[in-house]
Amino acid sequence: MKTFDKAISWLYRHGRPIDVARYEYLFLSRDKDTCINALISYQNEDGGFGHGLEPDSQNPFSSPVTTWMAFEIMEELELDNSSEIVKNTLRYLTEDAPMKDGFYLSTIPTNNNYPHAAWWTYSSEGSVWGYNPTAAIIGFIYKYAMNKKQKNTASEMIQKAIHSFIQKPSDNMHEIRCFIDMVNFIDDDLSKFNENQKFSEILLKQIDHNLEKDSSLWFKTYCVRPLQFFDRPFGFGFDKFQNLAELEANMILDSLNKDGIWDVTWNWENYKEEEAIAMRDWKSSLIIGYLKILKAYKII
Repeated sequence: MKTFDKAISWLYRHGRPIDVARYEYLFLSRDKDTCINALISYQNEDGGFGHGLEPDSQNPFSSPVTTWMAFEIMEELELDNSSEIVKNTLRYLTEDAPMKDGFYLSTIPTNNNYPHAAWWTYSSEGSVWGYNPTAAIIGFIYKYAMNKKQKNTASEMIQKAIHSFIQKPSDNMHEIRCFIDMVNFIDDDLSKFNENQKFSEILLKQIDHNLEKDSSLWFKTYCVRPLQFFDRPFGFGFDKFQNLAELEANMILDSLNKDGIWDVTWNWENYKEEEAIAMRDWKSSLIIGYLKILKAYKII
């Protein structure tokens, strides 16, 4: 991985311990305990996650969105519901996580007490963003459920989400990604749900509608890139958009900046000192994300 010497050196100098641990586990075959312990450091007593695991919100308290961010790392570690991390996460999501009208809150009141990007500012009327992150969360609960009650509740919420999407298809990239995550968590069980074929067809249509097809914009602007939906070369919809996903994957090396890492394409516009730290943390996370993609697509 000599091409990434600068990126790896940057990661060891400036990266978050969680991302260094992920790199060593995923690419150097180091023991997973270090990565597990790093992940646990973001998990609160209620089982949810906070403490800036989602760098744009430095709120230490548990939130559904930050907990959703932990799913990817749990999947990397191949944890199951015998793991205390997963058990505690399920407890938070099924017992303590804040909800409103059947949706998990996207923003929570305590966000306002800590440095954060503008979009994480809490207001009562803006605290629910449709099925972002609810769709992904109920898919996670379905996959890892520890008992019939959790499974059945997740199944009921998934069926409702499917029907809702059919009635009013989302045009929001983040919400669409949550539905993709939900389907991938459900996997072959999608066929058990009513209207699954119609739902699948509409979801594919919305993915196609939202994807930015102009590859010259992918690494320069905040847009919907193929790999934001297909960071792994399998799962729902990949076969239809494989060419675009592979094109972006092969452009990743060309998008390295002068420091040998990848730029963050958004900013906070407030909390300037804390924003600089958050952008550093995002760069750390992006290194792992892109290296994972390059490995999955067999480019490295």
